[in-house]
Amino acid sequence: MVRERRSNLFAGGPGGRALLLPLFVVLFLLALPLLSTRAKEPPKPDDPRLVALLQKMDALQKGIQTLRVKFVQTNNFQMLAKPQVLKGELTLKKPDTALYRYTSPSPLYFLIKDGSLLVYEPGQRRVIVQNIRGHQSKIIHYLGVGQPLAELKESFTVIWSGQEGDIVHLILVPRKFRLKRKIAALHFDVDARTGTLRGFDVVESGGDRIRFDFSDWDLNPALPPDAFKVDIPPGVKVQRQLMDLQNPFKP
Repeated sequence: MVRERRSNLFAGGPGGRALLLPLFVVLFLLALPLLSTRAKEPPKPDDPRLVALLQKMDALQKGIQTLRVKFVQTNNFQMLAKPQVLKGELTLKKPDTALYRYTSPSPLYFLIKDGSLLVYEPGQRRVIVQNIRGHQSKIIHYLGVGQPLAELKESFTVIWSGQEGDIVHLILVPRKFRLKRKIAALHFDVDARTGTLRGFDVVESGGDRIRFDFSDWDLNPALPPDAFKVDIPPGVKVQRQLMDLQNPFKP
């Protein structure tokens, strides 16, 4: 019998925090902070533009049952000499299954399924499984669009900061002290025609920044039976852990 122990994935370097963020953006924000930002045209709380956009995003999220979307993740960390760029694809099936498949610069898999998070690094020949039962459905709910802004308004002030063509730029400023301690700001780029998220930035209070750009949104595709299959060769060691939800990136 494998004994579960409370630990954290890849706690030794910047890659661990960055790679975990897309899967745990919900936990990161609920447990997490914005540098001072200046909006170009701050709207009133009941700005009809913002209300209509949030309604479109919520309607999109509620209509998603399956999803495939490509992403580029750019990590701008002060401790890195140059930005770190990762590429991959997210496949999702409601109510409780999702796979982040990183293809560049090296293969890496994050699979949410059956109450667990499986992380597999082929190059390191290791698999880590964390128990996320009780949080799985919420994670999938948020991954459906990236961030349900209507819900985040409870913890963030949402500011319409401008529009370029069909892309609306929003700034989310944290209201709660525990969020401000870690997040300086969230920046969202939303397609006003479709309500899909084209990109978002997480700006940490210490100055580090993580950017996600999304493309090739495929809404409600028919997924093949092996869409969430992760092939693990014989002999690869599987380590089981408990997740520390209060400090998901703490060593």
